[in-house]
Amino acid sequence: MEFKVKDGQIIYYRDLGKGFPIVFLHGNNLSGNYFAKQGILYRDYRLIFIDSRNHGRSSRQSVKMTFEQMAADLEEILQFLNIKKALFVGHSDGANLAMVYASRFPDRIAGLLLNAGNMTFNGLTRRSRFLVHLQYLCLKALSPFSAKMDIMAKVTGLMLHDLPLDREQLHKAPYPVWVVMGQRDVISFRHSKEISELFPIHKLYVERRQGHRLAQRKYKVFNQMIRDLVRISRKEVVA
Repeated sequence: MEFKVKDGQIIYYRDLGKGFPIVFLHGNNLSGNYFAKQGILYRDYRLIFIDSRNHGRSSRQSVKMTFEQMAADLEEILQFLNIKKALFVGHSDGANLAMVYASRFPDRIAGLLLNAGNMTFNGLTRRSRFLVHLQYLCLKALSPFSAKMDIMAKVTGLMLHDLPLDREQLHKAPYPVWVVMGQRDVISFRHSKEISELFPIHKLYVERRQGHRLAQRKYKVFNQMIRDLVRISRKEVVA
C-alpha cells in the first residue's frame, strides 16, 4: 500500500493481520522485506512493515533525508492507520529511527526492540566505520553524475551523524526496551550497553556467534523475543 506524506513523498507500507500492533523498521539501504521471516507473526498480531523514504518501494527522489523527517513520516502513517500505541522493532538504522521517534512521540510507544542500533558513528566498530566512510565517499564522488548515486549518498550519510535524541525523555520512558546484538555485530558491545542504559526498564541480549542480521539468521530466536516483549508491552498498554 502507498501513503503520501505532507511533502508529497510516497511511503510504501504493508499492514498484515489483526491484534496488538508491531511496527517494523528496516536498516540502511534495505526495505521492509528484511523482516520476511517475521511475517509469520501476522497470525497473532497486526504487523506494519514500512519502507522509509528513499528505500524499497517508497519514493526515491527526496532531497530531505534525516531521522527527524523519517520520524515525521512514521507519525503521519500511524495516525492514518489509527495506531495509538505499538511495539517498535528496529534493525540498525531502523533501531535508530525507533529511538528518534520514541524521543519525539513517547506516548506512541508500548515497547522497543532495538537490534544493532547506534546513537553515534563511533558506536560502530573501527572496521565498520572505515567501510561506511569509504562507501559514502565513493557515492558522494559519483553524485554529480547520477541522481541514484546522490540519493544513495544521502541514505548512507545517515550513518555518519549522531542521533538527535532527547535523552531526558528517554531516561523517563515507562515502557520496556530490549537491546539486541550479535556477538560479531558491526556495533560495539560497549555502545549497545550504553543504549540500553538510556532507558530505565531495559535488557541487553547478545546472541553468540551471530553478526548484524539476527532477524534473518536466527529468526526463531528473534521471533520469540518479539512474542515475549509483546506480552510485557501489552500489559503496559492495558495499565
